[in-house]
Amino acid sequence: MNTIGAFLVSQTVLIPLLIGLIRFNRTVASFQPFLLLLALAFISETISYICIKELDTSNAVPFNLYGLAESMVILYQFYIWGFLKRKRVLFIGLVGGLASLWITENLVFNKIEAFSPMFRVAYAFIVVLLSINEINFMIVRDNKNLLKNSRFLVCLGFITFFIYQIIYEASYFVGTDSSAVPLKIIFMFNYINGFVNLIYAIAVLYIPVKEEYYFNKHFDA
Repeated sequence: MNTIGAFLVSQTVLIPLLIGLIRFNRTVASFQPFLLLLALAFISETISYICIKELDTSNAVPFNLYGLAESMVILYQFYIWGFLKRKRVLFIGLVGGLASLWITENLVFNKIEAFSPMFRVAYAFIVVLLSINEINFMIVRDNKNLLKNSRFLVCLGFITFFIYQIIYEASYFVGTDSSAVPLKIIFMFNYINGFVNLIYAIAVLYIPVKEEYYFNKHFDA
């Protein structure tokens, strides 16, 4: 896919982001980190496009910075949802471990101007495990329709995207000259991104409203 096409597909993140902004004042605060994540993704994709298309330079630096921000926001989202709040030592360990790995790969080894696959694979793997754990908890504790549960949909999007991110990063180690498979994996990444953004859009639509908003809407004279 050419640069413009990839950029346009990546901008499907605007769909859940705009829905979230429109409904921001009436939705519960527990999803605010996720909405921040969508905003960061939009900013990152825009900056990356400008670097590649307009400045004719690598987008590695903003991409690496976004990876660090993305990982921290997602960890905080799971903290807000409760699991990592109950496991504070684990939360601190994950934040400290990922931050240390990012600093080591990008600053100690001075590779911030190159892409950092070790960090991206590590935090993708952690996000997948946290998402699976969250879904298992919801299946056991919640008998409602999970397809209308925002937390379930967000976790489903995380699992889909970050499993593919692991495969995507691994494809570079195979080498694009040795097989057509890595090329297909890299090519499909943008479409996976677009598909997950649509899942996020549905998730944002189902974010619960604040209790006071619900009360005012249904009982205000």
